[in-house]
Amino acid sequence: MLRFIQPLTELDAVSPRTARKLVDSLYHQTTSLLAGGAVFMALGLIGFLGTGSHWYLAGFLLAASTCALRLWQSRRYARAPDSASLSTWVRRSLVGAWLTAASWGAWSAVLLFEPEKSLIIMVLSAQSACMIGGAVRNAAVRAIASGQAFLTLTPVFAACLLSGGGYLTIYAGFVALLIVAALALTRYLNRQTLLLLRQDEEKSELVASLELAKQDLEVINRHLETLVATDALTGAANRRAFDLSAAREWRRCAREQTPMSLLLLDVDHFKLFNDLYGHIAGDHCLQEIAAAAAAALRRSADGLARYGGEEFVAILPNTPLDGAVRIAERILWAIEALNLRHEASPFGHITVSIGAACMMPAPDHQVQQLTARADAALYAAKRGGRNRVNAAAGAMTQLDIDAAGC
Repeated sequence: MLRFIQPLTELDAVSPRTARKLVDSLYHQTTSLLAGGAVFMALGLIGFLGTGSHWYLAGFLLAASTCALRLWQSRRYARAPDSASLSTWVRRSLVGAWLTAASWGAWSAVLLFEPEKSLIIMVLSAQSACMIGGAVRNAAVRAIASGQAFLTLTPVFAACLLSGGGYLTIYAGFVALLIVAALALTRYLNRQTLLLLRQDEEKSELVASLELAKQDLEVINRHLETLVATDALTGAANRRAFDLSAAREWRRCAREQTPMSLLLLDVDHFKLFNDLYGHIAGDHCLQEIAAAAAAALRRSADGLARYGGEEFVAILPNTPLDGAVRIAERILWAIEALNLRHEASPFGHITVSIGAACMMPAPDHQVQQLTARADAALYAAKRGGRNRVNAAAGAMTQLDIDAAGC
């Protein structure tokens, strides 16, 4: 019995979270406690009313008090489970279960000597059912389950053995076999319960690991998507991302019947800049220009991309031509404000030329036509002396849109 009074063994074999589940199982037994207590109180009351024996009345009071004790323990645990350590709660459950089992066993042993044998059979049957139920419910802690079986049956075994009656002596042998079988059952159930708890714990850990791996994979995928869509040098969107975004915004503007504008930017005399200052300085220059142009796009729907080499493109959905020109001028001024030195330029610093175009998407139009218009406007700006904005002819202004009722 020494190892049965070490209820910490199971707690040490599992994780703290699983140990908490184990202790919860010991105290979440309100229904079974009420049922068991009601059965024994009913038997005690029936026996007292039928025979007048005070032993039955004592059994009624004993069942009521032990049931109240166990329910009080469960309520106390439910209210403040962290008020004591898990091992303390296990020991408290053990004391309550053992006390109940010993009381029921002693009462059954005393009733063996009562004259009304039918009532004795009813008590012993109820006792056996409650013992088996208790062993199953408390199988997570072997000390509790085994103690319940031992303390419930041992008084009956001793009473039968010491009675001197032939039939009761024979019955004592059956009770002894029942004790051995009950102890073996509690050992088996304890192993199976702990096995299930460990498997559940491993499953939970596996699910948590898979969830973390899934989150890591999502982060990696988002990072890869960003890398695929981002120009490594400037941090702006790359040409592939621009093509996808332009096609998507074109379709959206077509559905909503709103204009879409496009700006093409080209750094003036950039080859001369690279030849004079080197490619590292050229890379730094492009980074500064990309940052300034992106800052000038104040709407979240507007987007900047590196179109190729020293060219950039800005998508301006739901924007008429005059609005696109104002944004282009803002970009022009922002890059002027950088005042990046360029001695090979007639302006003495880095400048850009910008072509602006606007179209109303329609079934017979494609976004490539808008890009071509912006490209033509860009080359017109370059031919016109650079460092300027040029708008494509025939594009829709805000006045045109208002007149069209769009």
